[in-house]
Amino acid sequence: MNSKKTFLEKIENTIEKYQMLPLNARVVVGVSGGPDSVALLHLLFRLKSKYNLKLWASCLNHQLRGEEADKEVERVKGFASQLGIPVILESFNVALLAKEEKLSLEEAARRVRYDFFERAAKRIKADKIALGHTASDQIETFLMRMIRGSGLDGLSGIPPVRGKIIRPLIEIFREETENYCQKNSLYICIDSSNKKTYFLRNKIRLHLIPYLCKKYNPRLIKSLFHTSEILREENFYLKEKSEEEFKSLLKKRDEKCIVLNGEKLSQLHLALQRRVLRKAIQQMKGDLKGVAFEHIASILKLDEKKGCKQLDIPGGVVAQREYKNLLIKKAIRKEDIFSPRSLIVPGDTYLPELSIVLKSKIMYNKPSSFGKDSNEAYFDLDKMKKPLFLRKRKEGDRFYPFGMQGSKKIKDFFINLKIPREKRDKVPLLISKDEIVWIVGYRIDEHFKIRKETKRILKIKVTKFISREN
Repeated sequence: MNSKKTFLEKIENTIEKYQMLPLNARVVVGVSGGPDSVALLHLLFRLKSKYNLKLWASCLNHQLRGEEADKEVERVKGFASQLGIPVILESFNVALLAKEEKLSLEEAARRVRYDFFERAAKRIKADKIALGHTASDQIETFLMRMIRGSGLDGLSGIPPVRGKIIRPLIEIFREETENYCQKNSLYICIDSSNKKTYFLRNKIRLHLIPYLCKKYNPRLIKSLFHTSEILREENFYLKEKSEEEFKSLLKKRDEKCIVLNGEKLSQLHLALQRRVLRKAIQQMKGDLKGVAFEHIASILKLDEKKGCKQLDIPGGVVAQREYKNLLIKKAIRKEDIFSPRSLIVPGDTYLPELSIVLKSKIMYNKPSSFGKDSNEAYFDLDKMKKPLFLRKRKEGDRFYPFGMQGSKKIKDFFINLKIPREKRDKVPLLISKDEIVWIVGYRIDEHFKIRKETKRILKIKVTKFISREN
């Protein structure tokens, strides 16, 4: 950084570099009362006329430090009032949320804080949310994520811009904001919780960084900051590249399922394979919480030929290998009556909502006896067309019952067998492209029976199992 530049010029340089502030922007500024956020509000006030800004200060009381926190809120109100800036205030019991949701105080506070900023921005129709993260925060985040274990996304640190959120101080160190406040006689509050080392971030700030600087590299802070910048740029490039690959591999997408070309996916560099999968999972479940390196690695090992075709992912998502495709889809909920499901051939197709599994295998020799078990059936596989899948009945469904002449409505078939109306939608139908092959557990279709010329036989056995959702 150019030390000859004034503090304000450095901030302006960051704002222009990342195109943070359009003209005439309405900006919510997060202010806690500490040196970083106080400096930020004061600096944006000084830039108000240049960008024709409309500013609001926002302050959240986390209800963690009693009277100390109450005084900080009053200080923020007073400071904003001196500048003629309106204040948006809220109070929230973070400790209670952490207990109810089984979160750490850090995670609960972060969630509440960002929810508050979003509400404040929506309330005044803000274009931007300005937060006071500094280069010092960036280094602490880098080390914290490295210790916990993180990929390139995590090690890239705090983004200067993310959606509406901007961080004008992200290239400024904490010592600089403290000096700025002192030179401009700005009153700052000291958060006593910043000295408590049961928070990992505080341990890193108070102990690890000073130790590393003293014992290993006096210029460690700037070195790590430059490293995080490099990683962020490289991560940005890989994100763009993986976006391109994701679009080229995408075969189908709706609210319940994303279908990727699994064959082409496996031809990509491993780094891109992982990123494409993470993107698909994120789109399907809304986030990547709970999705670890091991889950991605296991999905990449799914192989239809080796029998490992399906994997549960945290957050109600399933990865499934189906022929040359890889499906990332919503898991079936217990309350669902029955939703369409691809038949895995050969292998096991689970219908957890019905507590059954269809075990299929391909045979090349005809059995000596077909037996009388209604839950076991044999079909001429060469008569079948893809896709093979299971679904519940639809209005107008017809099939050709084995051993009978002509077709019959599924509805009439159920009525003749006196199957209760409430049970009819729980009877799966095996479908070959658009033809009914089997009313599972009842009758196969005449067109798919075993003949003398049959070369490949598909055997399906239906058995009960105890659903993990029960």
